[in-house]
Amino acid sequence: MARVKVKSFSVIRDVLGASVVEIDVVHPETVGGLFEALVQKYGPAFKNRIWDPNTGEMVPFLMKLNEETIISSTSDLDKEIQDGDEIVIIFPIGGG
Repeated sequence: MARVKVKSFSVIRDVLGASVVEIDVVHPETVGGLFEALVQKYGPAFKNRIWDPNTGEMVPFLMKLNEETIISSTSDLDKEIQDGDEIVIIFPIGGG
Protein backbone atom coordinates (compact mmCIF):
# COMPACT_ATOMS: atom_id res chain seq x y z
CA MET A 1 0.00 0.00 0.00
CA ALA A 2 1.18 3.50 -0.81
CA ARG A 3 -0.02 6.57 1.07
CA VAL A 4 0.21 9.49 -1.34
CA LYS A 5 -0.19 13.22 -0.73
CA VAL A 6 -2.30 14.90 -3.44
CA LYS A 7 -2.14 18.67 -3.92
CA SER A 8 -4.78 20.35 -6.06
CA PHE A 9 -6.10 23.74 -7.10
CA SER A 10 -9.30 25.33 -8.37
CA VAL A 11 -12.14 22.97 -9.33
CA ILE A 12 -10.31 19.83 -8.18
CA ARG A 13 -9.53 21.40 -4.79
CA ASP A 14 -13.22 22.29 -4.49
CA VAL A 15 -14.25 18.67 -5.11
CA LEU A 16 -11.66 17.26 -2.69
CA GLY A 17 -12.59 19.82 -0.05
CA ALA A 18 -8.97 20.79 0.65
CA SER A 19 -5.86 21.81 -1.24
CA VAL A 20 -3.96 18.82 0.17
CA VAL A 21 -5.34 15.35 0.90
CA GLU A 22 -3.70 12.03 1.65
CA ILE A 23 -5.03 8.85 0.11
CA ASP A 24 -4.10 5.18 0.35
CA VAL A 25 -3.51 3.42 -2.95
CA VAL A 26 -3.79 -0.33 -2.51
CA HIS A 27 -3.49 -1.93 -5.94
CA PRO A 28 -2.16 -1.16 -8.40
CA GLU A 29 0.34 1.26 -6.88
CA THR A 30 0.35 3.48 -9.97
CA VAL A 31 -0.88 6.94 -10.94
CA GLY A 32 -3.94 5.24 -12.47
CA GLY A 33 -4.53 3.36 -9.19
CA LEU A 34 -4.36 6.68 -7.36
CA PHE A 35 -7.12 8.10 -9.55
CA GLU A 36 -9.23 4.98 -9.04
CA ALA A 37 -8.84 5.48 -5.27
CA LEU A 38 -9.80 9.16 -5.60
CA VAL A 39 -12.94 8.23 -7.56
CA GLN A 40 -13.88 5.66 -4.89
CA LYS A 41 -13.45 8.23 -2.14
CA TYR A 42 -14.90 11.34 -3.81
CA GLY A 43 -17.41 9.73 -6.20
CA PRO A 44 -19.09 11.25 -9.25
CA ALA A 45 -18.20 14.83 -8.33
CA PHE A 46 -14.51 13.97 -8.84
CA LYS A 47 -14.98 11.56 -11.74
CA ASN A 48 -17.08 14.04 -13.72
CA ARG A 49 -14.23 16.59 -13.56
CA ILE A 50 -11.49 14.16 -14.58
CA TRP A 51 -13.16 11.91 -17.18
CA ASP A 52 -14.72 13.05 -20.46
CA PRO A 53 -18.35 11.83 -20.44
CA ASN A 54 -18.36 11.50 -24.24
CA THR A 55 -15.24 9.35 -24.59
CA GLY A 56 -14.98 7.78 -21.14
CA GLU A 57 -11.29 8.70 -21.14
CA MET A 58 -9.39 10.85 -18.70
CA VAL A 59 -9.12 14.45 -19.90
CA PRO A 60 -5.59 15.67 -20.65
CA PHE A 61 -3.79 17.47 -17.84
CA LEU A 62 -0.39 17.49 -16.21
CA MET A 63 0.80 16.42 -12.80
CA LYS A 64 4.03 16.90 -10.93
CA LEU A 65 5.44 13.89 -9.10
CA ASN A 66 7.69 14.61 -6.10
CA GLU A 67 8.60 18.16 -7.14
CA GLU A 68 10.70 16.93 -10.06
CA THR A 69 8.89 14.85 -12.67
CA ILE A 70 6.12 16.13 -14.93
CA ILE A 71 3.67 13.38 -15.88
CA SER A 72 0.59 13.32 -18.09
CA SER A 73 -2.91 12.00 -17.48
CA THR A 74 -2.99 10.64 -21.03
CA SER A 75 0.27 8.70 -21.09
CA ASP A 76 1.63 8.09 -17.58
CA LEU A 77 -1.16 6.29 -15.70
CA ASP A 78 1.03 3.17 -15.43
CA LYS A 79 3.81 5.10 -13.67
CA GLU A 80 4.53 3.48 -10.32
CA ILE A 81 4.09 5.42 -7.11
CA GLN A 82 5.50 4.73 -3.68
CA ASP A 83 4.55 5.36 -0.10
CA GLY A 84 5.23 9.01 0.74
CA ASP A 85 5.04 10.29 -2.85
CA GLU A 86 3.45 13.65 -3.56
CA ILE A 87 1.43 14.41 -6.69
CA VAL A 88 0.32 17.89 -7.69
CA ILE A 89 -2.66 17.94 -10.07
CA ILE A 90 -2.26 20.80 -12.56
CA PHE A 91 -5.74 20.90 -14.03
CA PRO A 92 -6.62 23.33 -16.83
CA ILE A 93 -9.16 26.04 -16.16
CA GLY A 94 -11.53 26.91 -18.99
CA GLY A 95 -12.90 30.30 -19.79
CA GLY A 96 -11.91 33.28 -21.75
